[in-house]
Amino acid sequence: MTEQELVKRFYQTQHWSVLNEPLAQSTKQALEQDTLLLKQVAKGKLPATLRLWECPQSLIVSRKEAKLPHFELACNTLAQLDWPVAVRDSGGTAVPHGPGILNFSLIFAQTKEQALDVDAIYIALCEPIRSALSSLGIQSEYGETPGAYCDGRFNLNIESLKVTGTAQRITLSGSNPHGLHRGVLAQAMIMVEADPHYTTGIVNQFYKLAGADNLYDPAASTSVDKHLAGSYAAGKLTEVLRQELLLSVDNFCS
Repeated sequence: MTEQELVKRFYQTQHWSVLNEPLAQSTKQALEQDTLLLKQVAKGKLPATLRLWECPQSLIVSRKEAKLPHFELACNTLAQLDWPVAVRDSGGTAVPHGPGILNFSLIFAQTKEQALDVDAIYIALCEPIRSALSSLGIQSEYGETPGAYCDGRFNLNIESLKVTGTAQRITLSGSNPHGLHRGVLAQAMIMVEADPHYTTGIVNQFYKLAGADNLYDPAASTSVDKHLAGSYAAGKLTEVLRQELLLSVDNFCS
């Protein structure tokens, strides 16, 4: 089965609810929304859900990083710089969020017989993004990106620079009348209009303040707008990419 066939089969076997949300008022609530949806979808109380969302400017870290020796100092300092810190449930390293950084979440449930492996889920998450970028004339590839924060095999890169990071979470369904075994949350964070050099600097500053030795290369990441001729009004390109993503998913569903 080719990647395209796998992705079509994935999208066609679910009845998707689409949430195309405006910029959230609260980073904490925006993060909690994915967790709440995952719990409900896992038990069959909600259908499979596709969610597009953005947070206010903030730095989001894992629970592990919240245990760093000078975490509170880092939070207080970054808050004074208008970069409040929030803690997420999933792993990985610190990541910046804000207007122009688009999040794409897939939340779905599976029986034991339907379960896909981790790689297949990442491909189902990323192929609509690759298709949306292609519609804008931008080619992207999978792969690790040396020097980038929150690095992984299923980054999407443009000209060897990271533009999208990905993550997954799984929760068991527990007792339910639908025969469901688990719920899956697959997330992608797409740098659309945010400055990758500046935001990587914020990540590095957090680790330095918090007492960790993590150090990332600001030149290892990029954003979509840096690869397009012409200019868009602030927020316009992010809106365009939202629509292209929804069209890509529609194409995979048909």
